[in-house]
Amino acid sequence: MSRAQPDWLPVVRKFCHGAGIEISGCGPDTLVVQANSPERARQISSQLQPFGFSPVETEDDTEAGLLLLSRNPVGTRAKEAESRASVDLTRMPLIERVVPAFYALFSMWLFWFSSRQPLPKSWFYAACASVALIVFLWEVSRTWGWRLQMAPEELQVRRYFRWNVIPWAQIRAVEVRSVRSRGSVREAVTLTLASNATLRLGVFGYLGARALRDRIREEIAQR
Repeated sequence: MSRAQPDWLPVVRKFCHGAGIEISGCGPDTLVVQANSPERARQISSQLQPFGFSPVETEDDTEAGLLLLSRNPVGTRAKEAESRASVDLTRMPLIERVVPAFYALFSMWLFWFSSRQPLPKSWFYAACASVALIVFLWEVSRTWGWRLQMAPEELQVRRYFRWNVIPWAQIRAVEVRSVRSRGSVREAVTLTLASNATLRLGVFGYLGARALRDRIREEIAQR
């Protein structure tokens, strides 16, 4: 993704605002928008076609979530395939695992700052430090406590340091859905099991969610 604003973006952004299309991200020739259903995804694709955009994924792959469109679909598909192949699916991305460190530092600073304040102000900062500490522990559990392993007979997923073992024969479908997470739109990867129960594997960025979904579907297809 380029930091420079594409020439077409202001016009497309204005159109999307008027059409009720929410933009989640963009690149030099790509646009990521929210689509709450396959029908909505097809509608948005049709609306943005005059601007030269086409959906990168096939219609069958378009699920409720984020829709990737491109002015160069062939080139974008090639880049997407290369990027997805390089994604480490066994653990959370490094940037996710670094986040808890900021909460830890913030919590320690608040505890130090509270110790230098008079009562009752010191209690307020100590309470804020305690909240930051709780968030730190939660983020550590969410990021460092997540692992994934694909064994010949089963999918092994660890969430919050607790393992779930799901035989491949029990997995009926794997889908992605857009969710609000930490102030941005991300995607949750969810399994549908033979018992009709669902199991959320986690919340990821667009690339990580699609890479995980595609890899699990490949494993299911091989069996």
